Amino acid sequence: MSTPASAERSWARTSLSFAAKCGVTVAAFYLLLQHPVETSDGARVSALRAILDYLPRIDTGVFWRFALLAFGVRMCGMACSMLRWNVLLRGQGLYFPLWHVFTTFLIGRFLGTFLPSTLGLDGYKLYDAARFSGRTVEAAAATAIEKGLGIVGIFLCFLVTFPLGHTILGERAAMVGWLTIPLAAFVCVGFFAILLHPRWLLWFLDWAPQLRRVRIGNFVERLHGAAAAYRDQKARLAAAAALSFGVHFFTAVTYFLTAIAVGAHHAEFWEVIFGSTIQIFATVISPFTIAGEGVREIVQALMLAHRIGLESSILSAALGFWVAEAPTLSGGIFYLLRDASYRPRLRIVPPAERSAKRHS
Repeated sequence: MSTPASAERSWARTSLSFAAKCGVTVAAFYLLLQHPVETSDGARVSALRAILDYLPRIDTGVFWRFALLAFGVRMCGMACSMLRWNVLLRGQGLYFPLWHVFTTFLIGRFLGTFLPSTLGLDGYKLYDAARFSGRTVEAAAATAIEKGLGIVGIFLCFLVTFPLGHTILGERAAMVGWLTIPLAAFVCVGFFAILLHPRWLLWFLDWAPQLRRVRIGNFVERLHGAAAAYRDQKARLAAAAALSFGVHFFTAVTYFLTAIAVGAHHAEFWEVIFGSTIQIFATVISPFTIAGEGVREIVQALMLAHRIGLESSILSAALGFWVAEAPTLSGGIFYLLRDASYRPRLRIVPPAERSAKRHS
């Protein structure tokens, strides 16, 4: 039971962490926007000045057409994420109404806007599923597998788009390919091998028993428990993996459309998709800024500025974020509408019944 003193210390740590992330976010934008760039007439100005000079050249009609199209594509990616969560919950026997999953996802995204990486979304979905079902272990298992599938989805997207968009890497493409493709393939194959044969995790701990005494040992044991629940659900895992790929591919396509919206009509589809895949990965793993702000624009500029221009790369990344935020803001409305009496119509299927259905 927490004391007032410990609660105050926890609040102070949270406040300090949030303030630090705000500071890093502001610093990232400052460094990005004050970076000197060379204009077409040879003058050197700040990136912010170049963007302000570039804005009047954007065609309003093109902007709104492609921004709305980007919104539709981004919604497809979000739908894949919602369905993936629903698929994994059902694998644990938790059958929530689709509308509940939809609104919970938007509430989680809304709360996550103010938190680093996907902390708000993942945390709220876990809290919601555990609260209404009373099955914390099952909800935590679904969350653990979903986090792994999220990373696998990014690597799958990387493996698919690398052969088609690696030209943005120039002369370094071959070297980067030799270094990264085996690693990405190993992560994907290794994750599914663990899911299908979770006992390998315990063999790993037996082979290195000293790991049981550190935090990684606890993580491996939790992952084993989560993986065991899906061991006999290969079709469900395949569907969840396909949806994970869809989440990140549709998100990357969104950035291509926002690049066209801000005037980068010469943008090559697969180059932007590949570059955006790397940017998405950097944004997801970044714990240092709020909602990946600053990191998103910096990585997009590093990957694509020499192909579509610094102004277009920064603006397309920022517009991609706001295209996603438009539906996210509705999560605040759903959050306010859920009062203490709200209860979804939940059906819980026991493990024995699920096993009987699979073998019937």
